Amino acid sequence: MICKLRLPLVLFALAILSSAAHAQAGVYGLFTVDRLGGIKSSPILPAGIAYNDSVNPLGFTGGMYYDFKTLGPVRLGVDLRGSAINTSRGAQTSSNGAGTHIYSGLGGVRVSFHTPIKYIRPYVEGAAGIGRTNYGVLNNSSISTFVAPGVQTISNFEYHGYAGADLPFASFVDWRVFEVGYGALSSFGSASHTYPILSVSSGLVFHFPRLP
Repeated sequence: MICKLRLPLVLFALAILSSAAHAQAGVYGLFTVDRLGGIKSSPILPAGIAYNDSVNPLGFTGGMYYDFKTLGPVRLGVDLRGSAINTSRGAQTSSNGAGTHIYSGLGGVRVSFHTPIKYIRPYVEGAAGIGRTNYGVLNNSSISTFVAPGVQTISNFEYHGYAGADLPFASFVDWRVFEVGYGALSSFGSASHTYPILSVSSGLVFHFPRLP
């Protein structure tokens, strides 16, 4: 019986080792600039104040990914990321107001590619999650039909598509030359509204282990 089981067990162990050899994990830290739009048409704006239609907060995005499947030149993986994006400038045209704040937690699926240019690693990703924001307009004294006084940030469904490219420059470290994302914050309830977001990021990626 032991002899009969030996070959299947060996094959199973080899399959696990082969899968692990092609898997890759990584963490990254990025400097991010957002453009949040759709503000002038928002239903939560307090009356009697003039607003710009967009704001441009900036901050930090950090995350981790795990590529678990290789299909020829394509690798499939999952990605978790969070960001804290802030600026002292709100959407008010005549003052800073309470500034603009966006805090996000997203998860998604990523696809990276081998290219004829060995040292360029492009990827695309779709991600969704929760984003909390004041839209550049809410503060402690905001009075609105839809938002109670004292409310500073509101939860939204957030979704993005990303595309970018990594450039290796040291062992286990890549420079994420760029990442461009486009998506939106979609608020819930009677104040439902869609606020488009365009993001541009750059930073460092640390791989474990380095893949060829």
